[in-house]
Amino acid sequence: MEWINEVNFLGVVKHPNLVKLVGYCAEDDERGIQRLLVYELMHNKSLEDHLLARVLPITLPWLTRLKIAQDAARGLAYLHEEMDFQLIFRDFKASNVLLDDDFNAKLSDF
Repeated sequence: MEWINEVNFLGVVKHPNLVKLVGYCAEDDERGIQRLLVYELMHNKSLEDHLLARVLPITLPWLTRLKIAQDAARGLAYLHEEMDFQLIFRDFKASNVLLDDDFNAKLSDF
């Protein structure tokens, strides 16, 4: 039941700096119940990938870094203060900051 509550929550949370849930499925097979969440594709991978030069061996420009930090802060502010109930994002780290085609930051795994 907890997983269904998470799916319902992710389906209603809408903010430009939070990754969007596109779909989900749950299937019962010989290994038990297999659950899958499908999120929007983030072409520029994670902030961690860029900081550790896993994607390209180039450094992110300072203005892009500032934009990513501001986007992440807006996502955190929404989760912590602007929703009808407060959600504390306890796993905030570079690998959970995903980047779209325009390097807009979107938080994941909250």
